[in-house]
Amino acid sequence: MRLTCICMLLPMLCWGQRNNFFILESQFKDFIPITPIEYEVPISVVNDSFSGLDTLLMQELAQDKAKVLKFLSNEAVHVTVRHTDQSGQVTYGPGHLSAGRGSYTVIADYAKFTTLKVEDKDGGYSGFAKVGVGVRIRADIQTRRASLTIGDLLMLGISAKSNKLVGTLSVDIIGMESKEITALIPLQTEISPTTVQHTLQAMATIKSKIYDEKTRLYPQTIAIKREREGCSVSDILKGLEKEQQLYWRHRRKKNAVRASQPKPTVISKDKEVASSK
Repeated sequence: MRLTCICMLLPMLCWGQRNNFFILESQFKDFIPITPIEYEVPISVVNDSFSGLDTLLMQELAQDKAKVLKFLSNEAVHVTVRHTDQSGQVTYGPGHLSAGRGSYTVIADYAKFTTLKVEDKDGGYSGFAKVGVGVRIRADIQTRRASLTIGDLLMLGISAKSNKLVGTLSVDIIGMESKEITALIPLQTEISPTTVQHTLQAMATIKSKIYDEKTRLYPQTIAIKREREGCSVSDILKGLEKEQQLYWRHRRKKNAVRASQPKPTVISKDKEVASSK
């Protein structure tokens, strides 16, 4: 069963184009992985009777696992390669690249997710947030020669064995919590064919735990995609933060108005009896 899961994941983890084309964030059109953060903007979900929509915070949605799974209707593995040159400039490429010498970060995300629009300051949409749960494999590498395929995790292990690159491999669990999953998380380690294989095994096993009764799910923002020219990932994150601030400001104002209203007088049963006599 474990071998079958790994074989199903490998084609997705090795997907992409073989080229040397890295571009700036401002030109990159795909999702860019970010450090997972809470999504605190109210969301609309179909209610159980299918007669309308409920507006919930993500913390409220997380209390009902069936609703979470229904809300996270998409499922995919996405690989992104980030290159940092000697000047510190960061560029991005698709998931399977023949790379020159330098420092690279390869991020392979398996996620069960949904895509939500992010409003800008003018009321339009600046981009999209990928919100979900899953497993992230991250390889931080330093290549020692040109023309190495680095988007394929198995090839990373082979290249490391041939002393063509050095680096570390780590696994992050995003929005999933259980004792069984905690026990499965591999420690950060140097890249080798053996550690890559063990990491893929762990990823496949953890992926299978999503539907376990004991696994609790807390969807988070895991990647950002730009919609408009001239809009950066930082701008979209600021837009999310602004939406959250506006919501909580409105909620505090609503609670303050409710608290300032006079409370209705409650007459106890003893007083009712006394007045009737």
